[in-house]
Amino acid sequence: MSDSLLSSFDPSQARGPRAGPDVGTTDRQGPAGRGITVSALIAQVKAALAEAMPQRVCVIGELSNVKPHSSGHLYFRLKDAAAAIDAAMFRPYARTLKFRPVDGLEVVVEGRVDVYDVRGQLQLYVETMTPRGTGALELAFRQLRQKLERRGLFDAAHKAPLPRFPRAVGVITSRTGAAIRDIARTLRRRWPVAPVYLLPVPVQGDGAAEAIAAAIRLMDRRAAAWEIDTIILGRGGGSLEDLWAFNEEVVARAVYAARTPIICGVGHEVDVTIAELVADVRAATPTAAAELAVPDRLEVMRHAEVLASRLGRGVAARYKSAGAALTAVARAPIFRDPLGVLRVVIQRVDELSHRLRAGQHQRLARARRRFEPLSGRLAGLHPARLAERALRRLERLAGQLAWALGGRSRRAADRLAALAARMGAVHPRHRLALADQRLGAAGRQLEAMSYRSVLHRGFSVTRRWGGEILRSVTQAHPGDHLTTELSDGTVTSRVAGGDPPRPRAARAGRIQGGAGGKGLFDELPRSNDAQGTQADV
Repeated sequence: MSDSLLSSFDPSQARGPRAGPDVGTTDRQGPAGRGITVSALIAQVKAALAEAMPQRVCVIGELSNVKPHSSGHLYFRLKDAAAAIDAAMFRPYARTLKFRPVDGLEVVVEGRVDVYDVRGQLQLYVETMTPRGTGALELAFRQLRQKLERRGLFDAAHKAPLPRFPRAVGVITSRTGAAIRDIARTLRRRWPVAPVYLLPVPVQGDGAAEAIAAAIRLMDRRAAAWEIDTIILGRGGGSLEDLWAFNEEVVARAVYAARTPIICGVGHEVDVTIAELVADVRAATPTAAAELAVPDRLEVMRHAEVLASRLGRGVAARYKSAGAALTAVARAPIFRDPLGVLRVVIQRVDELSHRLRAGQHQRLARARRRFEPLSGRLAGLHPARLAERALRRLERLAGQLAWALGGRSRRAADRLAALAARMGAVHPRHRLALADQRLGAAGRQLEAMSYRSVLHRGFSVTRRWGGEILRSVTQAHPGDHLTTELSDGTVTSRVAGGDPPRPRAARAGRIQGGAGGKGLFDELPRSNDAQGTQADV
């Protein structure tokens, strides 16, 4: 960069103040004074700044508060340890940047200083920006490499192996460069049987990266139709600016998305591009890429000769060993006496069959001896035998149960009889029968003790009319009416020698008897006209 671009603004070179009225002065003679508008003031400031400042200034500072706008413009602040200024970089200039501006990056910018009318603030309008201490392309290369590495475009797991004998080779490079001549000469010398398809593209300048990416996509789509098994992407040497098309992200994405293996050889051995890092195989030069793409026919021929020699020796050795084996077979006894071998085999078969039958009999006898106890146990476990034993046991248990139940039933019957007797003793009917028996016995005893039993023996009982029993003759008075009770009835009489007395109102009664003279005492009638059987005295 020239010294004029690196020079900064020198205040000593600024022009002095121009003659004329002071900015912002007022006429003190008027009552209200006379002033200017804000727009006029900003315009005068801008005019003064344009007169005092050079058209382009070069400033060194640190980026901060970087804000890319959706319109493509870039806004940021440029600062150092003591001061800061707002800056803007419009889209036509921002799109030329090869690196991505980030906060904290120290840069050298070139542009002009002006006043932003809307806010009335000083602002730096940047046209070019270069990282300080590092070139812009080198910084852009490092930034893109870190970005693609984080996204896995350099992973070895994505890289495909190269076919050993490709059917055809596709080449993407410039038509007029030295790279295509080196690649074609190397492919024709090493493996002339594989056709080469060239897809010419610009390898530097504006639009070269997009053209290279489009060519990679086209050749990858047509690889199956053209029988292309390997693609070579390369160009000759040059500066970093010349090789920059192979450091664009669009080329890296196209190489990563291709399904056909790609060998990338760009520049010289010391040159490393993003496309080479993404490719399946990196070659130091385009010539090295061609050497990696196809095998060397001379080496293949020498290897084929070695294999042919090895194959011949192997076939000869196999032929020799097979001849020796055939000679040994021809000398074998089977060819001298084929039936002799057959006889030996027949005899051997007879012996084996005899041994087999004997062995079968022995094994059968051992098995029988071993299984006889088991058969006895198995017979004892036969369901019919088990059923018989179970039936006998059941009958025995049934007898025991019947005996136990019979004893228990007898004991229960005895207890039941005792309980019935006890219940019968306390039953009302039983008690009533006992009472009836006792009553009958008492009645018979009473009847036996009654005076009527005496009457049956020929005695009688005489009573007065009122029922008083006469025990002495002195108790009878003339005219008394007496009643004599006999065994079969009563006799009414009157004592001679006077009128019978009138019956008293006291209680009177009569004795009635049945035909047999048996019965109990009945209550005598209470009426005065109650009379028994009349008899003449």
